[in-house]
Amino acid sequence: MKIIAVINEKGGSGKSTVATNLATALHRRGKRVVLVDSDPQGTARDWRAASPEGANLPVVVALDRPQMLSAIPTLAADFVIIDGPAKAEAMAAAIVRIANVALLVIQPSGADLWASAATVKLVRSKIDVGGSIDAAFLVNRTSGVSKLSKLVKTGEWNEYEIDQMDSTIGNRVVFAQALTDGLSVYDLDDAKAKDEMDAVLNEMETAKWV
Repeated sequence: MKIIAVINEKGGSGKSTVATNLATALHRRGKRVVLVDSDPQGTARDWRAASPEGANLPVVVALDRPQMLSAIPTLAADFVIIDGPAKAEAMAAAIVRIANVALLVIQPSGADLWASAATVKLVRSKIDVGGSIDAAFLVNRTSGVSKLSKLVKTGEWNEYEIDQMDSTIGNRVVFAQALTDGLSVYDLDDAKAKDEMDAVLNEMETAKWV
């Protein structure tokens, strides 16, 4: 089992969008996947509850307290994707402790970049005490015309000892539509969105994170 945390303590960065589509991408590739909703807000649970009957999507379970994460090793899964909470330091710390991989999802905004420091600190603390975790920033909701999007995509802003993925996810309406409809971008008609999610997963495979 490999545990992949999709985290950032700032709300609204698009963690649930990334987590639901990444989990679906792995599921569609024949892997046993469980998506863990660790946020009391329950976005991933609401997403799955809205899914049409018979939808080809991964299982979602709610584990939204730190002590509940001890159930993860009992799950029948090749991959556990954790949709992390916002503004919950104790929960974020517990997730980082058990994760093999951490994707730090950020938007091209100053608030997201500043807020990422808290999550970076958790990752660095685990590594500093001898723990093992692969981690990278994943830029979400990028725009081809925004100066800040262009800057963030270059990685020039990144002064942390955390890598940044080459793959990025665009600011596309289809991601919000899929989340609302209880589906994934693989179920809707937007080839670019599918290509972006495939690129993220392929990059993770090349790095041997999945």
